[in-house]
Amino acid sequence: MFWFPLIVWLFWPVISSFGFEDRLLPDPQLTPGDTFDVTKEDICVPGYAKRVRNVPIAVKREVYWRYGIIHPEPHHYEIDHLIPLGLGGSNSIKNLWPQSYWTSPWNAYLKDKLEYKLHKLVCENIVDLKEAQKAIATNWIEAYKKYMGIPEKRRSYEYR
Repeated sequence: MFWFPLIVWLFWPVISSFGFEDRLLPDPQLTPGDTFDVTKEDICVPGYAKRVRNVPIAVKREVYWRYGIIHPEPHHYEIDHLIPLGLGGSNSIKNLWPQSYWTSPWNAYLKDKLEYKLHKLVCENIVDLKEAQKAIATNWIEAYKKYMGIPEKRRSYEYR
């Protein structure tokens, strides 16, 4: 009997991730998206996102916990802003989710490219800020297809 708790403790990372599949989209009940009260002029100032980025480690742990990820593998996820800071997204837990780097082709690297493109389109007055926020919060994959096209099939590490 003494060995059972020890075995469970040692193998918990494997046990807790058994059958777990990385999400391509966040759970809308847990991560509906949230924004700061900002304008296009605010977000288009160079360095804006760096100035407002503030997600404490405790909040990141809470995000993992809410998504059922007890022991996240190092370098497997990023705690991502559904609506990115560069589009006025907030640091609220309602705007955060664990996005995988390793799903293919839809992963954190690809979403980062979409975020950059949407920020550029908003700042160039091609896309309205609210439209960009809604598109990425509703379904970032569909937003990617709309604004960037369909990606070629590659290995996940090639999207960096």
